[in-house]
Amino acid sequence: MKRFSEKVYIEMTPPIEEDAMSAQKRISSALEEAGFTNVKMPVHILQKMYNICLDAHWKITLTLVYREEDWCAVEVEAGDTTDKHYALAVDYGSTNIVMQLLDMNEGKVLAQAREMNGQFEYGSDILTRITFTMADPANMEKLQRVTVETYHRLFDTLTKETGVDVRKCPVMILAGNTTMMHFLLKLDARTVFFSPFAPVTMDPGWIWGSDVGMDFGGMLYFIPSISNYIGGDITSGLITLDFYKNEKVGMFFDIGTNGELVMGNNQWILAGAGAAGPALEGYVSRFGMRAQDGTVDTVKIEDGVLKYTTIGNVKPIGICGSGIIDLLAQMRLNGWMNIAGELQPDASDSIIYHEEEEQYVVVYAAAEESGIGEMLYFSQNDIKMYLETKAAAFTMIDCLMQEGGCTEEDIDHCYLSGAFSAHSNLEHAITIGIFPDLPRERYSAIANTSLDGARTLLLNREKLADIRWLLETVYCVQFASIPDFLIRMYAAKFVPHTNMERFPIIAEKLKRG
Repeated sequence: MKRFSEKVYIEMTPPIEEDAMSAQKRISSALEEAGFTNVKMPVHILQKMYNICLDAHWKITLTLVYREEDWCAVEVEAGDTTDKHYALAVDYGSTNIVMQLLDMNEGKVLAQAREMNGQFEYGSDILTRITFTMADPANMEKLQRVTVETYHRLFDTLTKETGVDVRKCPVMILAGNTTMMHFLLKLDARTVFFSPFAPVTMDPGWIWGSDVGMDFGGMLYFIPSISNYIGGDITSGLITLDFYKNEKVGMFFDIGTNGELVMGNNQWILAGAGAAGPALEGYVSRFGMRAQDGTVDTVKIEDGVLKYTTIGNVKPIGICGSGIIDLLAQMRLNGWMNIAGELQPDASDSIIYHEEEEQYVVVYAAAEESGIGEMLYFSQNDIKMYLETKAAAFTMIDCLMQEGGCTEEDIDHCYLSGAFSAHSNLEHAITIGIFPDLPRERYSAIANTSLDGARTLLLNREKLADIRWLLETVYCVQFASIPDFLIRMYAAKFVPHTNMERFPIIAEKLKRG
């Protein structure tokens, strides 16, 4: 495959008075003979190039980064150093930043590191961070600085683990949403979220690490966004899946901070986004939280008894998204909850009326067994809020199917990405109606398609052509403009849906009790 960066060893005849060709021209000619034309040499390369050529007797290695229209020299070294060629792939998430160091010669990952995005200090959600930057121009600088510091910590971790000075890598490919792109480049991010929703850029291209205050000698390449809400992380995921090249319909659903959905084939491809992520991850409940030690992550009802497991096998302190999905699915299958999501008090002693809450709740951990010394429960109102969120997720799928003129039967494969999809029980997610009731073999859960895509592009620069095709082809659907969106969403608020014919496998399980 053709790499995004290349290391080229060249041997040249030293200049003499009868052959006084410039060093730049001499190198360019040698590169052309090696198959690399239109090579640009920035001034910092020119400044050190001549002395290196002299010391190395005109036997040098050039490191080049591909930029579609040309190549850019990012490093010049004495002798043949082609055996040491590394690059970085990054999933630039709003919560976590994940970085991989690749051996470009072998095409393999040498190490991976993860850090919480430093932006979290200024808000757990993107909108809060945007508001923070709007409050004071200096805040944009603060947000960008903590982002860069996160990258520096990742550099340190990978360097320590591998012995490779990753700050000297020629290129780093970043896949992140449109707002994250704006934050790192110190661009006005309110353009993403506020009318007329026209970002400063969705395709910033190639940028030197030093231009953003990063201690990184190479170039950054941002995978372009398709729209303000369909970011480079989704574009990145798509180039690893390739369903857009097939006749059969494929679906890609990434549930993270937001929910982004893409559906189509080689004839049409539609996309849409909604704010489904945080609620599906557990934040609808008083005791809901992200996955951490002590959170209930699985639930099962056996012989009328509710059982659970916690992350870290310690006392429970709350429940995360995967636990909530299990809880709701198990209650539905065992008759603790009806199709409307209403708790059934006669079905179990675990369902009680909470005087302070003034509503029924299901208790999944008594006070004496919880890690916080109080009863842990999921209330009727929690269920209502969760069903509204899961309904939004399913309705996104429903609407894209309608716009594309297809049904569940036409979906050949469904790719689910993000931590939510990777750690949740697929059967239970279908049981409560988040995803369509397709044959289970049509589903694939992939932990991090954003990172996979950045790595794919590093190893195969020809994927840039796919990216350009996607940017031209994907049509973004505005769900708010669909006339019957609310009607469809109301039908999806039931468990799993008002139309049980759309959930035949689940309907059969419910019949069996």
